[in-house]
Amino acid sequence: MKRSLSWIAVLLILSLALVGCTRVQPEPPDNTDILPETDPEPALPEPDPYIILVNADNPLPEDMQPNLKAIQGTFKLEEKAAEAYLAMKEAAKQDGISLLVASAYRPQAKQEELYKNKVKEFIKQGYPEEEAAVVAATIVARPGTSEHNTGLAVDIVTPDFQRLIEAFAETPAAKWLAANAHRFGFVLRYPKDKTDITGIIYEPWHFRYVGLEHAKYMYENNLCLEEYVALFDD
Repeated sequence: MKRSLSWIAVLLILSLALVGCTRVQPEPPDNTDILPETDPEPALPEPDPYIILVNADNPLPEDMQPNLKAIQGTFKLEEKAAEAYLAMKEAAKQDGISLLVASAYRPQAKQEELYKNKVKEFIKQGYPEEEAAVVAATIVARPGTSEHNTGLAVDIVTPDFQRLIEAFAETPAAKWLAANAHRFGFVLRYPKDKTDITGIIYEPWHFRYVGLEHAKYMYENNLCLEEYVALFDD
């Protein structure tokens, strides 16, 4: 009897020892609800007067008269745009690029003169007057629909290349502007891949001031002004 109890005690001790050595492995956490981290969408800047859209479908307000500041000789821009342009010109100079203004703010009377002259050119080439007016508007905006009337647009060339033609895009100045203008609040207004949206020919010399935040967003997302303004209407 004592021997039986002794064996039972030994068995109990061995059982307890085995239980103590056995560890319950924790179950792996349920990761079904954990989503992979994604970069947040860039926040859209708040709209302001500097992103005013001016084109054939959005004419200028009749009473618009910007406060102007000279940027080169008699050429002027709206004050804030002028300061940004002068800063951009200086930065370009530091990189060995000389910028020259070919056109800036225009009163509507000047715009009307330019547009009528362009229509006459196409008529002389044999275009019917109505068709000449349409084609001319893709090159020189009709009065009241030109960005130059806002004081926010500037046509930029260089001392060595002063023609407003597509070949300007191949110059070091044009390449510098395309890569850096947004750092000063300007955007290339009429890009080559957006002509069906802007309704204007590719103009690698025409830059428009929209402000730093807006220019950065448009540049990084490859948006023309028509596309960008439409985002605020969604």
